[in-house]
Amino acid sequence: MITGFILAACSSSKESTGVWVNKDKPKDKKYQKIFFIVMTADVEARSVIETDLAKAAASKGFQTVKSIDVLPVVMSDPKMPTRDEVVSKIKESGCDAVFIASLLRKEEEVYYEPGTTTYAIRPYYTYYSAYYSNWYPSVSTRDYYANEKTYFMQSNLYDAASEIIMMSVQSKIFDPSSLKLFSGNYTYTLFNQLKKEKIIKN
Repeated sequence: MITGFILAACSSSKESTGVWVNKDKPKDKKYQKIFFIVMTADVEARSVIETDLAKAAASKGFQTVKSIDVLPVVMSDPKMPTRDEVVSKIKESGCDAVFIASLLRKEEEVYYEPGTTTYAIRPYYTYYSAYYSNWYPSVSTRDYYANEKTYFMQSNLYDAASEIIMMSVQSKIFDPSSLKLFSGNYTYTLFNQLKKEKIIKN
């Protein structure tokens, strides 16, 4: 049997870890084919994140469909597909679950970083000519103000047939330096949360 999101009867709200499971769900409900959609009009972000999520899910044994593949974007006027378009494609895809990810909020902290000076280790030499030849300068950094960003992603899993939410996860991603790194960190954090809560087996 394909490994699935196992929504066991014992699952409950886990506010400390950001994982919530619908306690009124059918017992031991399992899904095999998931439709992924990332809620953003940024075409590149939608493509990269959906691809990473789908790859991670496929590695767990799921069949996957990405919205970016079945709901192409007009590059001259990029925007999110409408609700009706999404519902229609989900039905056509034969998926039994829908995974929707969106940016919940972004927090930004500005802090002061004082300059430092680091001295390289210098070997001992008796003659100044040898010392001069093997001298290593000190390395100094200037004082600066730095921005540290924290992103909170909301990930919801819905039953495709009933459209009822089955699970919700909030993930925290710290100060990513690029879209690729953000997507990788988000996907890794999300699946670790699901594994920790025993929603996925491996």
